[in-house]
Amino acid sequence: MSQDATTARRGVDPTALAIAGATTLGWYAVPDVVRPRWARALTKTVVAVAGAVLTFKATAEGREAQDAVRSVRDAVRDADGTPADGTRADGTPADEPAAHDGPATMPPAVLALAGAGAVAASAALTVAGERWVYRRGERLRRRGARLPHTRVGLVMAALAVALTAVEPLLRRAGEDEDAG
Repeated sequence: MSQDATTARRGVDPTALAIAGATTLGWYAVPDVVRPRWARALTKTVVAVAGAVLTFKATAEGREAQDAVRSVRDAVRDADGTPADGTRADGTPADEPAAHDGPATMPPAVLALAGAGAVAASAALTVAGERWVYRRGERLRRRGARLPHTRVGLVMAALAVALTAVEPLLRRAGEDEDAG
């Protein structure tokens, strides 16, 4: 059974829901607890790292991701298939570049530019979204609301929990369409 099939058959992981909600709430509540900007950045880094570590260590998907990383690592180690006599399976010496008979690939420069563009666009959208959410909290603060960023964080945490809960269901629905 493939990893995706295993993940799709598993239901909603309550641990993943708790981690998503707590990490998101912690992230957005930081400005209510920590005032200096540098300290907020440090605290948010701790929250994000803790959430990532907990996700990888305590959830089924995290354990599957660890297994996938181990598989890739092992495949890379064994990729050139160099036997003890110093030749590859096709008989070429191990110190010569391997021939690739597969389909033509995109030039590495194009792939690098596309990757850099995707990262830049993602970062720009993330920063814009974070600024928008922060401004909402500050607007509540100016109106005199208590714990304004925590209130915003509760809404964002609920959204994170909902998305975490629906993701396995969407994956299962997509697989059902592919099978049908």
